[in-house]
Amino acid sequence: MLRKRVRLKTEELRLVNEILKVLAKYGNLDKVFEKVLQIFYSFWSIDAGFIALKDENGRLRVHTAFGFLPEEVERAIYSKGEGITGLTYQLGIPLYATEDKLINKTGLLQRLRGKELAFYTAPIKVGDKVVGVLGLFKEVSPKGGRVEKILETLSVVGSILGTFLELQEKSDLPPNLAKELIKRLASRWEGEYLFTSSGKRVNDLLLLLDKLKTFSSPVLFSGPAGSGKAVFARLLHSLGSPDRKLEELDTRGLTAERLEELFEEKIKAASGGNLLLRRVEFLPLPLQEKLLGLIREGKIRIFATAGERLEEFHREGKFLPSLYEALKLFEVKVPPLSERKEDIEPLFLFLVEKYRSAWGIDTKVAPEVVHFLVERPPEENIRGLERLVKRLLTLFANKELITLRELELIEPDLFRESLVEKAPDGEKKFTEQLEEEEKRRIIEALQKANYVKSRAAKMLGYTLRQLDYRLKKYGIEVKRER
Repeated sequence: MLRKRVRLKTEELRLVNEILKVLAKYGNLDKVFEKVLQIFYSFWSIDAGFIALKDENGRLRVHTAFGFLPEEVERAIYSKGEGITGLTYQLGIPLYATEDKLINKTGLLQRLRGKELAFYTAPIKVGDKVVGVLGLFKEVSPKGGRVEKILETLSVVGSILGTFLELQEKSDLPPNLAKELIKRLASRWEGEYLFTSSGKRVNDLLLLLDKLKTFSSPVLFSGPAGSGKAVFARLLHSLGSPDRKLEELDTRGLTAERLEELFEEKIKAASGGNLLLRRVEFLPLPLQEKLLGLIREGKIRIFATAGERLEEFHREGKFLPSLYEALKLFEVKVPPLSERKEDIEPLFLFLVEKYRSAWGIDTKVAPEVVHFLVERPPEENIRGLERLVKRLLTLFANKELITLRELELIEPDLFRESLVEKAPDGEKKFTEQLEEEEKRRIIEALQKANYVKSRAAKMLGYTLRQLDYRLKKYGIEVKRER
């Protein structure tokens, strides 16, 4: 169980092991929290961090802080849903963000101006209740995110701290505390849903799921292919009933006989739990009638995903009107990436780091590739983005830097003349806009680095040779300020 759900590598396991040693050595809460933050500084070079706990009024207050001034700590009071800290408190899932308005209530970012910081959070739970939040500020790596790895590790540590609080509250700290913590951790759901975006559309979806988690009614997740409908359905299951079963059935690509056979098997397996039907619009009418009966019985909670053809099938009489109404009562509409462009960059970087780490490669992706995809997201949404990342890293793993040229080689349709080269009279071509944006970022990085090229290259994620090429290309003069 533990090996399957907590996929930590050597460095993260060492970090967790050091924290377990601290918990076994100290019984004092203040000392434990202080040492935990020191361990994160030692292993990850965090710029600041805190552990906040719920107060008597139900708000989060910082209990222990690292790297904060006293007046900054005084500002660190969060209600449910307030900023990323408040969202983690409310939803009980790990999150991260880089937007100032979501992470800068304390004013820390003004003091550390000049550093590009990301903020990572994980819930601290006692049982199923969130009683605190672990939050870390860490400089964004020029090599890429490590987002998945960081959030998974924080989730594990959050669970360990929650278990420690639970045992301490009961005055029941066992002699072999580390073994007890690992034992309890193995039975907890951890690190499976890591939402890398803090855009408004995703936050609104998370808040809606938080409201739906206490209901027993069916929920329909609708939206275009690859937009993440099943991921949100699984999250709703984990938010509302993590201890119950979740069975899944994808209706596509099966014969009617095989689909009916699997449908019956899944119903039996999901007894007392939840059933997720993917692409419910492809259920034949006899199985639609059985599904409607299941909903009316109320013994199994139904989650369903559907694409745009559900409306078409309903109009054509291929989908039962009564089932349609039952599913549409609580509908969660998942928008395509083209309608939530703020999600594309964090999702892309998340996926790049995920496969770089999994495949053990050091290839970087140039920032202009990300900026291009923000304006031209794949038609298959997140699924298309993941496929694109896998192809780029597979085909060009031997390159130091993947640029727009490599993207064009594998996805020429994204560069069609009608999309890129043509522009209305008086307007610049999209490629020219990208070059201007890259030039602006290089000049800005040079200014921040006081025109030290090696530092500017690190900020931009380039090698020194790659930066020199661009300086020559754009005619940028490097003159250190006095």
